[in-house]
Amino acid sequence: MWRFAELLGIDPSVLVSLGEGDTPLLNATCSRLGQPGGPTVSFKAEFQNPTGSFKDRIAAMSSAIIARDGLVGAIGTSSGNGGAAIAAYGARAGYPVILFTISGIVDGKLQQILAHGATTNIVAELGSATGGALDVAESIAAMAAEQGWLAFLTGARYAPEAMRGAETIAFELIEQRATATAIYVPIGGGGLLASIWRGYRRMGVGVGAGQEIPRLIGVQPTGCPTLNRALAGTLDPLDEALTTTISGLQVPVLFDFDATAAITDTGGHVVEVTDEQAWDAQRILARHEGLFVEPAGATALAGVLSDLEAHRIAADDDVVVILSGAGHKDAVSAARLGGDNPPRHIATGDIASVLAEFEVSP
Repeated sequence: MWRFAELLGIDPSVLVSLGEGDTPLLNATCSRLGQPGGPTVSFKAEFQNPTGSFKDRIAAMSSAIIARDGLVGAIGTSSGNGGAAIAAYGARAGYPVILFTISGIVDGKLQQILAHGATTNIVAELGSATGGALDVAESIAAMAAEQGWLAFLTGARYAPEAMRGAETIAFELIEQRATATAIYVPIGGGGLLASIWRGYRRMGVGVGAGQEIPRLIGVQPTGCPTLNRALAGTLDPLDEALTTTISGLQVPVLFDFDATAAITDTGGHVVEVTDEQAWDAQRILARHEGLFVEPAGATALAGVLSDLEAHRIAADDDVVVILSGAGHKDAVSAARLGGDNPPRHIATGDIASVLAEFEVSP
């Protein structure tokens, strides 16, 4: 992504990279998505970033800021992917990372964070209680400012410059698919959706005459409806316990208020999907597209499938789906995917009979 260093306001001498960005845009092949005469659907493969999520773009930008400004290191909250990203970049650049994670963090993400050596603290209130996430974020932002650390909080409310790293997704999509008419984005704290919108705006798209920003559609679990509430004028944290189990999207408050502007400015909308719909989309990606993503990474596709059924996508639409996180991070969801296809235990003499099952008659 550092070919955009000048646009990001970063001197190349301070950048830290693990090879993030320039993720491929892959055309859908599944019959449910690529029917003749229907809309074009493609996948922005953000799960192919170095640590397995789009958060690497933000962590890389954060690392450059830390180096440029001579900060001590990074301190922040995480439900998993962001923590893994900043821990990896901290290890590469040699600065300390202190993280406060949600109590329900999936083991694969936690182990990834620990492997990179970040100091990790699991906080009971994060990701489950109403005011906990906001209170912890406010405290961390204040402590970081006072003590010379970077606040790694993935939303422009607290880390506007670091979030510019995620704007590079829009920069790439302008090059890869200038014809896109709609982009479906998973919603946790809202930072990804808002960053894509800001990226298009920073490139001059949607400003005055000329090319318009594609409709931006936020897709969120029904058990965490923060974006719809914000569009209705309620920006306070959810006043009830979260019911979704989708790791990475269990965020009871928007950390980026521009998420609402992204919807209204582009004529987009919000789709709420059940956890089961996200799991179904994950299965479609794995079994029919060869793409192994975690449930949060498949949530945007669940929104596409819902809108296709509701006839909210036109036949001439060019749809981009953001696949945000890799499947290997969540062993429980991976086991659910493979549960109907268990391995068989056989002897060497049975190999021929296995192959015979797939013989094709002339």
